[in-house]
Amino acid sequence: MLETTKPIANEQKGLYHSNLVAVFDLSERRETFVARVADCLSRAFHAIGSSSETQEIVYWNLLTTRDIRKSEIIDNPEEFFEGLEAIYGEAGLSVFEYMLRRELGREFDITAALDLEVIRRASTADLLHLMAAAELESAIER
Repeated sequence: MLETTKPIANEQKGLYHSNLVAVFDLSERRETFVARVADCLSRAFHAIGSSSETQEIVYWNLLTTRDIRKSEIIDNPEEFFEGLEAIYGEAGLSVFEYMLRRELGREFDITAALDLEVIRRASTADLLHLMAAAELESAIER
């Protein structure tokens, strides 16, 4: 006698993912990406003369005035840069963004791509959005 299987009628919906390993891998990759960007931010701060203590004060200020945490910067870089501009002024922000782009180029091995005209014209916030999207896309393709 042949037995057949019937599809499950009550398939779970919502946040259920048939491949939980992929979901966890995506989460780990995002955390790794956030940590690498945070390292770049720290090096950019050091390059403009901000000590670790000063950086903590800046992040505290951003949390209290903009409700943005260090781990949320890649989700809302515009708010982060607006907060930095309020602290450092337009000139200070410009120098910080230059140093951050340099550090991102080194960390993610995209220095040559940063020289492309279209990328040079893009804001640093747009660059972070693009990098985050590329990271997500590469994680999904694996």
